[in-house]
Amino acid sequence: MKNKIPSFLLHPQPHPKAGGGSVKVSFIDKGVGHISAFYETVFLQWELSQRDGLFQRLNARTKVLFLVLYLFIVSVKKDVPTEVLTAVFILPFVVMSRVGILAFYRRVITAGFFFGFIAGVPAVLNVITPGEPVYTILELRRQYDFWIYHVPQTITVTREGTLAALMLTARVANSVSITLLVVCTTPFSEVVKALKVFRVPEYFLMILTLSQKYAFIFLKMLRDMHTAKKARLTGAADAAHWIAGRAAYIFKKTQLRCEDVYKAMAGRGFTGEVKLAKLEKTKTVDIIAGAMFLTLWMLLLIL
Repeated sequence: MKNKIPSFLLHPQPHPKAGGGSVKVSFIDKGVGHISAFYETVFLQWELSQRDGLFQRLNARTKVLFLVLYLFIVSVKKDVPTEVLTAVFILPFVVMSRVGILAFYRRVITAGFFFGFIAGVPAVLNVITPGEPVYTILELRRQYDFWIYHVPQTITVTREGTLAALMLTARVANSVSITLLVVCTTPFSEVVKALKVFRVPEYFLMILTLSQKYAFIFLKMLRDMHTAKKARLTGAADAAHWIAGRAAYIFKKTQLRCEDVYKAMAGRGFTGEVKLAKLEKTKTVDIIAGAMFLTLWMLLLIL
């Protein structure tokens, strides 16, 4: 029996006409798109850690020390000018580390806006933070009392509340910038080695390492399953049935993966001790950078 060539392959097909409409994207496609973006972000961070910049030249111990010291400063200081000064001190480190200043601060500003500014906006009102009125928003007929809450007759923006919201925003932005600078310039394995040097419990390091690897494995599996589904299934009913089946499959796969990993680790003589390769020896640039970090840290602490 001879194979017949389909008719649509023998004749040129008309080009689709542009109708100017929008293509509807399902929430599953959006979720998988976010997963792909996460993969790209992780790869970009690995690429940034290989560049020839200031922080890339430093030992992981020095960078973890920088992370701890400056997060401590951000946490204990309670005035906006010191937080702004901390951001100014961090800026040269970002520039000299060549991590892409625009992309870097775009992520910092986004995190600061959503987790700092928006979360702190209610605190600017005298309903939450009583204080010196700055701007009147609403005038009610009378004051109200709900259980332990008091709503005054005049709702205003207070000076103390505004400072509290700005303080929260600055703390979030500084914390993200410090953490992101270390993460973007240091491979994950080097961070784990540095934490072991600082006497972090071994079981915590083991859980952290396995969780990081599990996240990548199952995110990749989820993306591959969705790609396979789109190539085989169509229709809302099929998609709904597929989602229920895949959720059960991922749960079962997770359990099997945990058992297989444990058996593999036990078969190789794992006794609970986390054995990591040694970090590089401390170099002159680490000593100079460490002294500079400590000097700036003490200056910020005194101010």
